[in-house]
Amino acid sequence: MTLKNRAKVAIAGGVLALGLVGAGTAMAVSGGDGGSVSGPDADHARAAAVAVAPGGQAGQVRAESDGGAAYGVDVTQSDGTRLDVRLDRNFDVLGAQPVGQDTGGGDGGDGDGG
Repeated sequence: MTLKNRAKVAIAGGVLALGLVGAGTAMAVSGGDGGSVSGPDADHARAAAVAVAPGGQAGQVRAESDGGAAYGVDVTQSDGTRLDVRLDRNFDVLGAQPVGQDTGGGDGGDGDGG
């Protein structure tokens, strides 16, 4: 292998390594959204979330990282509707809304111009 070819291989390897590091960093910065939470933290989150919808059934607990939320809990209310309850690190409720609605921590606008 010539010196020129070795340089090309080294450069290509470096570019690949930088791409992998960049992808990993992007995933880490974008947060743990969707990561399942278990154990005592999940139990505390479920208990706090059910307080929002008495008689409801708490399901999956997810790690959140936007809008000040640390946890997201799916709660099925007694009438069958589902809520996404968002909690901070201390398990204080930040808000709840029907599953499927955007809960992003943006500027608070709904984007409909009105």
